[in-house]
Amino acid sequence: MKIAVLGSTGQTGRLVVARALERGHDVIALARRPERVEIPASGNLRVVQADVTLPGSVANAVAEADVVISGLGITKKQDPTVLTEGARQIADAAPRVIWLSSLGMGATRGALGAFNGALLKRVLRHEWDAKDAAGRAVRDAGGTTVHAGPLNNKPYQGNGRLVRAADYAPRMMPPMTPRAGIAALMLAEAESPRFTDADTVALFDSH
Repeated sequence: MKIAVLGSTGQTGRLVVARALERGHDVIALARRPERVEIPASGNLRVVQADVTLPGSVANAVAEADVVISGLGITKKQDPTVLTEGARQIADAAPRVIWLSSLGMGATRGALGAFNGALLKRVLRHEWDAKDAAGRAVRDAGGTTVHAGPLNNKPYQGNGRLVRAADYAPRMMPPMTPRAGIAALMLAEAESPRFTDADTVALFDSH
């Protein structure tokens, strides 16, 4: 399978790239600054410069991909429209998209309860509206949005699963989410689609 990864230099995106290569896929790593892609280009990895602010560059980069997996994020210094433009361009150009979003927005609004929901919106106030709109654009185009709780760098124990957002039972505390686990779940969904045109939530069972 040929998989394009948007946000390939980010903490989650680079894990998606690494896992996809480990599983033998051909990977197209999209990056605004290709020199920041940590894994050297090889027979199975092609690094492509793509910037959502440059018309056509993203569409051209994903033209050959079977699926696009996005771990795209922004800093507080970046224009949040990068998220919405990225989602719209990918949704228009790619046959299928799997897009990382946050638990508590979109189809999962209210899932964190009033206090935690308000706190999350305050923390993400710079990008909240754009991130919400990006996920909606992907879903409306038939893609899969993966809503995750707070991300951490703990090892993945193989204990994760995706559930439909409609089937998610709200919890007092949001489920913590290892980035390596999100990478694994998004790649598994790319390999064996189960949630096309759906909002999902990433859950990780405790051992």
